[in-house]
Amino acid sequence: MESTGINYLAVFVAAAAYWLLGALWYSKAIFGKTWLEALGKSEEEAKKDHKPINLFWVLIFSFLSAYGIARILVWTSLEPVWGACAIAVVGVICFVIAPMATNDLMEHRPAKIFRMNAFYNFIGFIIMGLIIGLWR
Repeated sequence: MESTGINYLAVFVAAAAYWLLGALWYSKAIFGKTWLEALGKSEEEAKKDHKPINLFWVLIFSFLSAYGIARILVWTSLEPVWGACAIAVVGVICFVIAPMATNDLMEHRPAKIFRMNAFYNFIGFIIMGLIIGLWR
């Protein structure tokens, strides 16, 4: 399962973990209600807008993020666990949070949404980095 130096099973598990974190993060149990309020949507509106295919696409995008962490780890000579975590932190700050902040700022989205989304991505990337680094 480790062609080209990447453990694809670890990448898939990391992607699934990130995806599941999102499902929990935006559920009623954690930030779901606050997130909907910040968006100015009711639960009924959110259910009406929901398309199951989007969950599939989010999993695909999660896989791409996990793959990116694993690929960069292979390209470097960093120690697997700390290296993967460092790649995840730099990647999420530079390539996720910074552009997301730019978009949210220009679209005048509430700061509360930015904080929820940014923190979710930050935690999610660290989890992916840990899984990939430990399983390498």
